[in-house]
Amino acid sequence: MKIKHQVWLAALLSILLFGGMTTISIMYLGGIPKVIALGLGLAGMGLSVVLIISVLGNITRGMGRILQISRDISSGTVDTSVQTDTAQDEFGQLAASFHAVAVDLHHKTAEERRLRLMAEEQAWINDQVSAMTLLLQGSVQLQAAARIFISRLAEAVRGSYGAFYLKRQDKLVFTAGYAFDDEAASQREAFTLGSGLIGQCALDRKVILLQDLPQNYVKVHSGLGDSPPSTLIVVPILYENDVVAVVELAAMGEFSAKERQLIERTGQNMGILINTLADMARIAELLGETQQQKEELEAQTEELLAQTQELEAQTEELRLHTGKLQEQREELHMQADSLLSSNEQLQQQMELTEQQKAEIEAQADELLAQTNELQQQKEELLAQTEELEVQTGELSASNERLQLQMQLTEQQKIEIKAQAEEIFRAAQYKSEFLANVSHELRTPLNSLLILSQILAENKEGNLGTKQLEYVHTIFSAGKDLLQLIDEILDLAKLEVGKMTPVIELVSLADLSSHLYRHFEQQAKRKEIRFDVHCDSRLPEQLLTDGHRLQQIMNNLLSNAVKFTAEHGSVSLSIRTKGEDVILAVSDTGIGIPAAKLESIFEAFQQADGTTSRKYGGTGLGLTICRELASLLNGRIEVDSAEGKGSTFSLILPVVEPGEDDRALPAASFEAAAGGEAAVSGHTGAAVVQGSAFRESFVPDISISNPKLLQYAEMEDDRDNLQNGDTLLLIIEEDAEFAGILLRLARSRGFKAIVAFKGDQGLALAHAYKPDAILLDLHLPVLDGWAIISRLKSRPELRHIPVHVISATDQNQQSLAIGALAFWKKPGDQAELEAAFLQIESYIRRPVKSLLIVEDDQTLRSSLVEFIAHPDVHIVAVETGREALEQLSSHHFDCMVLDLGLSDISGFGLLEQIKTNRKLQTLPVIIYTGKDLSKNDEQRLKHYAQSIVIKNVRSMERLYDETALYLHRKHADLPPDKQQLIEKLHNPEAAFAGKSILLVDDDMRNIFALSSVLEGYNMDISFAQNGREALEHLESHPDVELVFMDIMMPEMDGYETMERIRAMPQYDQVVIIALTARALEEDRAKCLRAGASDYISKPINTTQLVTVLKIWLIK
Repeated sequence: MKIKHQVWLAALLSILLFGGMTTISIMYLGGIPKVIALGLGLAGMGLSVVLIISVLGNITRGMGRILQISRDISSGTVDTSVQTDTAQDEFGQLAASFHAVAVDLHHKTAEERRLRLMAEEQAWINDQVSAMTLLLQGSVQLQAAARIFISRLAEAVRGSYGAFYLKRQDKLVFTAGYAFDDEAASQREAFTLGSGLIGQCALDRKVILLQDLPQNYVKVHSGLGDSPPSTLIVVPILYENDVVAVVELAAMGEFSAKERQLIERTGQNMGILINTLADMARIAELLGETQQQKEELEAQTEELLAQTQELEAQTEELRLHTGKLQEQREELHMQADSLLSSNEQLQQQMELTEQQKAEIEAQADELLAQTNELQQQKEELLAQTEELEVQTGELSASNERLQLQMQLTEQQKIEIKAQAEEIFRAAQYKSEFLANVSHELRTPLNSLLILSQILAENKEGNLGTKQLEYVHTIFSAGKDLLQLIDEILDLAKLEVGKMTPVIELVSLADLSSHLYRHFEQQAKRKEIRFDVHCDSRLPEQLLTDGHRLQQIMNNLLSNAVKFTAEHGSVSLSIRTKGEDVILAVSDTGIGIPAAKLESIFEAFQQADGTTSRKYGGTGLGLTICRELASLLNGRIEVDSAEGKGSTFSLILPVVEPGEDDRALPAASFEAAAGGEAAVSGHTGAAVVQGSAFRESFVPDISISNPKLLQYAEMEDDRDNLQNGDTLLLIIEEDAEFAGILLRLARSRGFKAIVAFKGDQGLALAHAYKPDAILLDLHLPVLDGWAIISRLKSRPELRHIPVHVISATDQNQQSLAIGALAFWKKPGDQAELEAAFLQIESYIRRPVKSLLIVEDDQTLRSSLVEFIAHPDVHIVAVETGREALEQLSSHHFDCMVLDLGLSDISGFGLLEQIKTNRKLQTLPVIIYTGKDLSKNDEQRLKHYAQSIVIKNVRSMERLYDETALYLHRKHADLPPDKQQLIEKLHNPEAAFAGKSILLVDDDMRNIFALSSVLEGYNMDISFAQNGREALEHLESHPDVELVFMDIMMPEMDGYETMERIRAMPQYDQVVIIALTARALEEDRAKCLRAGASDYISKPINTTQLVTVLKIWLIK
């Protein structure tokens, strides 16, 4: 039974019961006649029936409306335009509310359906775009790519016909089609801009959509028949707002919105692909032209060589003929002179004949007597003549033998001279070959190293972890290859005598310090003990080539570490013996068999050269060491036993500098910045231990290396960080002590992350930007000094307070480079608690206090105004006495002090401050206009962290120093002060707007160099040969610097530089020569041709920026 029927039945029963009861009550209680009572009862019942019917009708109608709305909701046919009646009863209100809920639910359902359809459309579009991208990958020809594109696109949008027109010059040429017959293709081979729908679409760069096409417009053919399409769409394909192609599609039905959107999306990607393939085609064409030009040049060279040889032969023949004619002429002259002399003598004799006749007769008698005497002498002479003839025969035989020997010697001289000339030519050819090989190898390496370094920086943040690993691997492999090339070139230059030593003053103490720092970490990683022993009798300095000496020792020590197993030992001993200095490298490694001791010094020879060898290398190192030692007038000796170890000794003559040598430059090694050598009593030598040196060698690492952030070596809080956490970075080598610091940090309410190595700690600081850092100084890979230096050089990190922890007392040095405080290990729990309390107090104190002590009222006010900011509370006083009063009653984080005070000298005030235990760690910046002597500077370094001399730029430097020691956050400084600090620490900002010309025939080099320079907002243009460079300079007189490649077609770099220098307006322009030819004479040749400076390839970006700073920043 329905509810409304039950309600009606209940109402009738209630009426009957109520009417009966009313009638009975009236009859018995009122004494009214039964008829009247019955009438009244019936009247009451009637009235009740009317009221109940009215009420029940209203209820039924309201329930009916609610029921109808419920049915509409279930069927999804809610009519939002129909208004419910305005009944004021409860059922009317309930029905209205129910209708409003139904309308709202209908709207939400419709919106969800619309969003779902949009998402499905976008997913479909993305799937189609991805599928087409995969199909087009690897395409190298435009026609093939166009065919794939139009076929796949037509299938995706249900197209029945398609055509692809590629823009070539000013025409759109048919390139590929879909369901396109040959006859139609021949009729529509090309369109000009504005011609037909294709040309108009390209001209307007807008989509053209036609519907209800005429029956004879175009036919779609199939095996069963022909049918006309009803819809046509013509779409331009753009690249950087330029039309590169036009696509025409026709379909039997209309194109949906998602299909039109797909056409536009794929058109954008196709535009990029077309441009890329066009660039590749142009590059291939240029390469082909270059190859053809190269072949033509080689043919011309061969022809010129043949002509030259022919001319040389003709010249030699002419020279011989001329020599013969000259000999004949001289012989004729001699004969003529002889005849003339004979004629004169004959004439004189004829004049004297008469006179002599008488004299002859007189003398005849005398002659007769003399004849007899002469006859006797003749007989004696005949005897002597016979003896002389015998002696002459003997001498003649000896002379013939001597002549034969002289002829042989002369022939040998000619042969030796020819051999010498041949050797010289071979050396020249080898030198030229090495230069060319260097160019061919270094040119691609140049692009590889520069581009991989740019990618490793990941400035746009779009490379993933794995991709960054790949980039770092590429960069590392390129550097290894470059090192191998340099070794081969060094060996070749030594062999042909092209390497000359650069004599300089070499400090043996600096050399030993550098070698220890350089190899200590390598030894630690292999758990090898490494010591350096220096004889106390060593001379302070030697005259030799410091760079080549360091190269030899680096090679010997690298070999020792490489061939020594874990837990072994390597030592470097420097001592004197007679007139020699001996640098001996000893190890406990694998040793060398006696049979191979000589061969290891030959090029490409190794003790183990098999394919299963354990140790890598080329075998060039020891060969280069031997040749370099010979270059330095020294030698290398080796003592080794297989399985026990080896000792390689470099023996150099002691050449101490004289008075005239003091002006020579000193060899540059990364000298130790502090620490002292411990003395071993039983040896009498200074032994350099691991804790004795302050590590300042900074290896070439990048904080973008994702490997440094991949995992935590200790379970710290890096995965549980939330906004508002106070983060502490702990960089500590000792895992046990790091765990203690981690637990203590957590107990103080800090979140903490831990690093055991310096490079990892620096990467974590850059990634997480902690609120404070606990830093150990002695760390693997990168020491604490280098970390502080790098932190303070980066604007986004320099404000982070660093609390230094070390086993050696380095308090003053730590504060001087920007550390907040210093704590010496080992310490007790109370000292650790105090350190954490200091860090916590400093972090939670947003306003820092600065004391300025300056006697000049105007300057004091200017300083306060210049530094003032809400995050700094400044107190400025005039005298030293006022300064002491302020320091005794208030806490200050930094003090600026002028030395010229009226009551107390600056030195006296500093001594009083530093003798106060509470003020010993107060950073003090000296701001003075006084000319300081070296003694004054040394005294101040014991007290002050920084010295700023008053000059034009001193206010800027002072602001930077106070911001550093107050640990002010760079981002919170005023914008002008941020720019001030960035300019001080980033002089490269001055590069912006500079006009640079790149001259190189290799597009790879141009791309790599421009990628580096564009990061500095330079105005870059380029030319591909010398002729283009000269034309560009003629039309662009604002060029400030030219990068000039040397080996180029048409006009090489040497000739181009000479012509540029001949132009009056460019006689002072900066020209940087770029060449992959690594020989020393190339540098001199570039400078003679007009280069201002010289960089060899592959180009190191740091070196490139340094050169730009030298020449562009005045």
